[in-house]
Amino acid sequence: MPYASFASNLLWVMVIGLLGPSVPVIVDSLGITYAQAGFLFTLLSLGSLFGSSVGAIASDSVNRKRLLVSLCGLFGIGLIGMGFAPGYVALCFTVFGFSLFGSPIGSIGQSVMLDMYPTQRGRYMSLQTLFAAVGSFLAPLLVAVNIAGGLSWRWPFVETALLVVILTSVMAFVRIPNASGDRSSRVPLRSIIRNPNMLIASVLIFLYIAVDLGFSYWLAEYFHSELGVSLRLSSAAVSIFLIGMITGRLTTSWLVKRVATKRILLFGLSLAGVSLACFLLIPNVGAKALFACLYGLGIGPVFPLMVAKASEEYPKQSGAVTGLLFACMSLGGMVFPLLSGVLATAIGIERSYYLPLFVLVLIFIGLLIWIRRRKRQGERGRGPDGIMLIRS
Repeated sequence: MPYASFASNLLWVMVIGLLGPSVPVIVDSLGITYAQAGFLFTLLSLGSLFGSSVGAIASDSVNRKRLLVSLCGLFGIGLIGMGFAPGYVALCFTVFGFSLFGSPIGSIGQSVMLDMYPTQRGRYMSLQTLFAAVGSFLAPLLVAVNIAGGLSWRWPFVETALLVVILTSVMAFVRIPNASGDRSSRVPLRSIIRNPNMLIASVLIFLYIAVDLGFSYWLAEYFHSELGVSLRLSSAAVSIFLIGMITGRLTTSWLVKRVATKRILLFGLSLAGVSLACFLLIPNVGAKALFACLYGLGIGPVFPLMVAKASEEYPKQSGAVTGLLFACMSLGGMVFPLLSGVLATAIGIERSYYLPLFVLVLIFIGLLIWIRRRKRQGERGRGPDGIMLIRS
């Protein structure tokens, strides 16, 4: 099951990554404006906001295997629909639909994995998000290969649908355990939401999107328009950033057995902050590429380790915790890429990158507050709700 979980996350993030590189061709083929194209990203995040949260929460109560197989099937149908959507309006419905049904496969797969390996949450979350980063890396390559071969922008979505069909077939035959624990002993969702530790984790996950997507979405355009790099080479800047992120998450899966989680998080944020500052202050293009890679290396461990530590708060309700955190992630996906775009239009992309630098400082402070709260809880015992976070 871990491998099916990794594959589901890879495919979902890969589909998200297909839309961005396809936008210039979609604009040309459908004759739509940039604003209309940008609305597709809003629909993508909106579908994920509802799909990932509701699906993950539901997975604590229903048969997970049936739910995953059903959602994978609908996800595949939605991707095939991208190949036949006749116009812009139909395309909007299709994007929202495949996002609504596709986003839960990643969040549910993650909650299953957290249930199966409760003592190795950090390691498996790092591996899970490593595969997600690989999906982001592969998506533009698939689009480029199809376009270079003279095929329509629709084909990468159809080809990915075939991979989803394979994943659906695998999930139909592998063992997928249901949520563990007695349902009567579970904490109500409203109590989970009100838990101060979960509130802090949710805000940090929301802010994290500013330092991830808020940076990477505009990286290629920054190298092209403001640094004068050719369009073909500027697209490689995102790949360089993702190589750093993949390396960071792969390394983290090894480090969590040897180094305290809080030290990995604080070091990663410090490395990311210094790298981003150097990225902004040093004008050399080669140096900027290097610091983009180091920036990805620094922020790579942040998301998986924060989710892993938050899920330890309610180990028997991983679906509810994952659903809440993924909803915050999707909300950040609706806010920060758009905000970065507004800032980039008003003051330039380079100056807009001071936003993720500022947010990095906020996340660092928030983590210190979170660590201090957990330390105090460990000294005086657990509160009335859930189970105390594991100290590290």
